[in-house]
Amino acid sequence: MIDLILAVCCSLGIGMIFKHAAEMAMDRLALLTVNYAAASLVAVVSLQLGLQPMEGDGLAMSSGLLMLGGVAGVLFIAGFFVFALATQVAGMGLAVAVQRLAVVIPFLASWVIWNEVPTTAQRIGLLLGGAAFFLIAFRPRQEAQARTRQPVAAGVRLPQGATLRTFGVLVLLFIVAGAVDVSMKAFDELYAATNSRAFFLLLIFGVALLIGAGFVLRDAIVDNRWPTSAEIWWGVLLGVINYGSVLFFLRAIEALSGPFVFPANHIALVIGAALLGVYYWGEKLQPLNWAGIGVAALALLLLNL
Repeated sequence: MIDLILAVCCSLGIGMIFKHAAEMAMDRLALLTVNYAAASLVAVVSLQLGLQPMEGDGLAMSSGLLMLGGVAGVLFIAGFFVFALATQVAGMGLAVAVQRLAVVIPFLASWVIWNEVPTTAQRIGLLLGGAAFFLIAFRPRQEAQARTRQPVAAGVRLPQGATLRTFGVLVLLFIVAGAVDVSMKAFDELYAATNSRAFFLLLIFGVALLIGAGFVLRDAIVDNRWPTSAEIWWGVLLGVINYGSVLFFLRAIEALSGPFVFPANHIALVIGAALLGVYYWGEKLQPLNWAGIGVAALALLLLNL
């Protein structure tokens, strides 16, 4: 349980850094790329110093492990682009709700593929969690419209907004967000017994770094836009926290069942983000948002039964 709490805290730290970066008008793509470079370096140091010992007899290199790490790396950075696009075409509230509702995918995968059958209380908790997502994500029409007029992130091209295209972007966000969690579960089930988590994280962050660096170099060559010192330093901090987030999440999956970990992680993040927004950033919540926090807290209790 401690690992799950630490994973949630790290994820909230990531959100805080992105919030600060937005207020400081930092290039989020440059920040993200530096983050992956720092996370990759932490993984290399962990391997060299033996800070993440092998869970099995050694490093059992296989094409399947390399493919899983590569796919997860692509999903990690693709999720950033899709989420940034979704906030533009559908608004922040709906994009966040869809991203968190993607917990249904790993929840079902744990149940169907790995036979981790949820209890009746956990099933009810998942349904309540879904309702809580929509309640917490609710924003008045005027605020939602203002959010959709925010500048698009670097490297993202905003399509002209047909309803069908907006729906397609949200569906893609749902699939990518769910696939990221499934890749974490797949590593735990298939490769964790014979491979270190640090090596798997190095694969993920290394692939994401290569992709992000390509976009940053393109911006540097075409627009002469290089990462600033602030983006570099904040990116390094983000990378260390990001590494911890995934590491603790992998450890939580190993110790706890998927039908509990996945929804509990997402619901706790929604509650934490909402409360940080109120008490740290001075954001205002509607009565429905507060009701959603209460429902989410009840869902967490049920998921733990």
